[in-house]
Amino acid sequence: MRRLPERGLYQFADVCAVLDAAFFCHIAHVVDGQPVCTPTLHWRIADRLYWHGSIASRMLRHSAGMRVCLTATVLDGWVLARSAFNHSANYRAVMCFGEPEPIEDDRRKAQLLETFTEQRFPGRWAQLRPVTRKELRATTILTMPIAMR
Repeated sequence: MRRLPERGLYQFADVCAVLDAAFFCHIAHVVDGQPVCTPTLHWRIADRLYWHGSIASRMLRHSAGMRVCLTATVLDGWVLARSAFNHSANYRAVMCFGEPEPIEDDRRKAQLLETFTEQRFPGRWAQLRPVTRKELRATTILTMPIAMR
């Protein structure tokens, strides 16, 4: 952070707090020389990030093994001033860089999807019908470590 660097926090706990509070993230990568940034849902377990989607997803197909930037943002509030020029927003954001790898094992995929569901909607997994093998095969889950510099 170059502007107002004192507002930046770089401790692992601070990074995790933003990742856990954010409902969406954006995955940025380059496909055929073109920059692409795709919104998606994510979750964290310990020091790893996960995100998922359809096996047909261009973002997921092209992200595995490539450098990506995952950005999660939480809007805490609008700052209104007497001048439109001074309007702003209070937000927290995290940018994570890495090379995601796919989760191939169906049993592990089911565990990860359960964790994702339970983190967002505690108790919901037990109310749902079991995931089918076909659904697991149609789902890609990518993961990458949260690396602190």
